[in-house]
Amino acid sequence: MNPKASTFRAATEAQIRSKVQMVLKNETAFGVLSTGEKIAVAFVLDRPDLVQKAWGTMLDAVDRLGLEWTRAALEVQRNLVWQQEELA
Repeated sequence: MNPKASTFRAATEAQIRSKVQMVLKNETAFGVLSTGEKIAVAFVLDRPDLVQKAWGTMLDAVDRLGLEWTRAALEVQRNLVWQQEELA
């Protein structure tokens, strides 16, 4: 991965991670996120109900999110699961 793409991925992951933390603290904050942020947060939290609120079907949501954001959301989710297991 080239440095520019790596920087973009890291920034995207950080943005998604901060929105996930915000929604975990206060679920009503979900309503103020952009559509892409809502979809990413819903995927990271494994909340299909939130995906439907944000966009509709799961596949339409993946299409709307795009490849780079989907990959970043997946990475955030993998790290979130790992962190939760470590704290348990």
